[in-house]
Amino acid sequence: MEVFTEEWASACCEALNRAGVYAVAAAEWEEGASVLSMSADPAHGIMEDRAVFVDAHRGHCNGARMATEADMEAAAFVFRADAATWKRLLAGEVEPVAAVMAGKLKLTKGSLFALAKHAKAASAMVAAAGEVGGTFPASPGPDAAVGASRDSADDGENS
Repeated sequence: MEVFTEEWASACCEALNRAGVYAVAAAEWEEGASVLSMSADPAHGIMEDRAVFVDAHRGHCNGARMATEADMEAAAFVFRADAATWKRLLAGEVEPVAAVMAGKLKLTKGSLFALAKHAKAASAMVAAAGEVGGTFPASPGPDAAVGASRDSADDGENS
């Protein structure tokens, strides 16, 4: 399944609800509704921005879907990055708050202070999404897969 699609969003919500680490870390996170946005990158097959709305509250995901304009307004946090950054985040190579601080993951809506208070919850949210796995469009080669699929992605071939 491709990342940042309706199917992937739904799977991420299910993974969040199975993740005990997230439930504990986000138990006090009142403003957890977030939009995860991937920038368009035609060179990598991403012809338009893709955004997923995650309706999370106090450690529970109430639903996730492709984000609408209303979702962008309703979300407490909007995170935006290019595909390469999302690959690194979903693969667990970088923590979300560290990526925000480094300017790789843009916090286009929401308070950095509030996010920092819930750094463990944000990390657990991204880790759950990474466990879902998925592929990035038009990303041939062994680094196209993330999460559950990445163990079988290293076949020694480069394209």
